[in-house]
Amino acid sequence: MVASAAACTVPLPLSAQQLPSNVSPNPVAGAGNLPGALVSKTAYELWMTCLIVAFGLIVICLYIYAVRHIRDKRPEDVSRAMIVVTVITGALLLIIGGYSNEQIAPAFGLFGTIIGYMLGRMSQPHPPTKETPSTEKDDPRS
Repeated sequence: MVASAAACTVPLPLSAQQLPSNVSPNPVAGAGNLPGALVSKTAYELWMTCLIVAFGLIVICLYIYAVRHIRDKRPEDVSRAMIVVTVITGALLLIIGGYSNEQIAPAFGLFGTIIGYMLGRMSQPHPPTKETPSTEKDDPRS
């Protein structure tokens, strides 16, 4: 059994892919990769990221405060704007954080999918409301 498995292996020069020359080892579990990611950013990127997070939180808090006083609010109306603000803040974080186009393109695709789904699902027609009959007679101008 072992001999047949060894016979099926392909020698390196005949393989279709080449091994990369600069392979970095996997990080040790619990090695603390987050501080390394924060240190690799410039001070400008770090402060801009903090400002974007603070701005997003302030906008969300103001929205929640404003929505509290609306009568007849539906959950869809509240969640639609909340999701849009959150996705815009997340997109700004990715842009300001110094990531390349290749790194943020999948995230933007996901953000667009979320926004499209939420806005499309919530724009369905509302149930008909009772309308009061008009008491006006036919308009003489027509």
